[in-house]
Amino acid sequence: MAAGTTSQPSDPQPQRWLAPLVAVVVFAVPYLLFDRLILYQFYLRGSFLLDSGLLAGLIWHDAATFSLPPSLGGENFFAFHAAPLLWLLSAASELFPVSMAQWFAGFIGVCHGLLALAIFWLLVAGFGMRRGALLALAAATAVAFACNGLALAIARYPHFETFGAAGLLFCCVALVLGWPKIAAVALLVALTTREDIGLHAFAFLSVWAVANRLAGLPWRHSAWILGLALAGALASVAALVAQHLAFPGHSSFVRVYLGDPPYAHLTANLLLVRLGGWLMVHGANILLPAIAALVWAARTRNPFVLAGYLACLPWALLHVLAASELAGWMVGYYAYPFLIAMAWPLLAVAIRRQQIAVPPTPAWAPATGLLALVALSLLPVGHDYDPGRITLPDAFWRAPSTAQQAATDRAIATIAAARPLLGRLEVDNSVAALAPFAFGRAEVATWAEGTPDTAVRFADGFDAAKLRALPGLPRRYRVIGTELRLATNRADAVMRSLDIPLLPDP
Repeated sequence: MAAGTTSQPSDPQPQRWLAPLVAVVVFAVPYLLFDRLILYQFYLRGSFLLDSGLLAGLIWHDAATFSLPPSLGGENFFAFHAAPLLWLLSAASELFPVSMAQWFAGFIGVCHGLLALAIFWLLVAGFGMRRGALLALAAATAVAFACNGLALAIARYPHFETFGAAGLLFCCVALVLGWPKIAAVALLVALTTREDIGLHAFAFLSVWAVANRLAGLPWRHSAWILGLALAGALASVAALVAQHLAFPGHSSFVRVYLGDPPYAHLTANLLLVRLGGWLMVHGANILLPAIAALVWAARTRNPFVLAGYLACLPWALLHVLAASELAGWMVGYYAYPFLIAMAWPLLAVAIRRQQIAVPPTPAWAPATGLLALVALSLLPVGHDYDPGRITLPDAFWRAPSTAQQAATDRAIATIAAARPLLGRLEVDNSVAALAPFAFGRAEVATWAEGTPDTAVRFADGFDAAKLRALPGLPRRYRVIGTELRLATNRADAVMRSLDIPLLPDP
């Protein structure tokens, strides 16, 4: 019998399908929320080329070359990350009639929906929360976990690593429930995310196996756990070696973490600043849940509740010592393994029942415990890395209409094709993010120099202040039905000849 389950009489036919139906809702709610958040970022607030526009462009109609935009060097993305998942998404995008931003938003929505689904599966199958108020609590807990403070921090600077965290969480849940083959498939899917996922799998699973041994269980009890841990480690090593052989002289690990020469950047002052910065950045989304897990472990006399955070310590240390400033503060997606650590106390309760005979706890207790961790992660303690200045929950409710999305995409494509009329272009990051392959490096505000003939920006976009202050561009327009704004030295007749609806913008 799977951990945490109890024998129950056969469900009546209507109730047999109740949990699967609720599972659809559990997946759909975070999917829709985060899909809308990304669309809000791209079309209303204005996104940024690095990394949202870059990733959105990679996974949409770019499978043939799988290369970065020309403005970012045009290199093959595999030189930076061994991420077959993104190549598969790019190939699959050819089958769907959606825009680049819509495809990326849907993918981010799927990542968060999968996080919720993994937690829901554990609560329903592992703790017997199949009906009534318990089923409702399981659904609420799962949805809340997908929207925890760390998940929101990652979504403010959206990346693809959340998919890997969801895959690893499914792997662990399947092992707890006694489905090792499903766990193996989940791990295989997670490994497609990027080259380091297998190392995280090794960290979590090896800690689990050691805890089983310390609880008096023989090593053979952990055969699948150890096998998948080893498979994950070997897969990551193979990916890193293949990446090095295919792209010699290019190493993201050296660039982001080691530095050149290795660790020459480290000083005592830097380490103190970073450790203090962690308190300011991760006060709620990591540290408060970790402290709560410590209390949970002490009260239940189950130290394994902390194992998830223990498994993340090497990753945290790597970032404290990192050469990259963003990595050093572990902002946004860099902290993605801690998503699994936050869920680990729930896994630990189920695992403890497999390790030793313990009195059964009420099914609602572990769920409310996880809800408490999620609530702590949402407290206004610390500061998320938020370059797009996304306001929540406003971003969940104010998704742009499909008409506004289409009008924005159409206007940017027209502007990119109208260079002979518009002269030298300069666009803000928010415009470049929606058409990452349409503009050269010298046309993006981050790297542009001098005064252009035409500047295009979002009303409150990433580089709006800079482009708004450019001199020598007396005529200003807005594109009707969008957040796009233009400033130019071209004649009004030239602007009116463009196939986009313009109005003067005071």
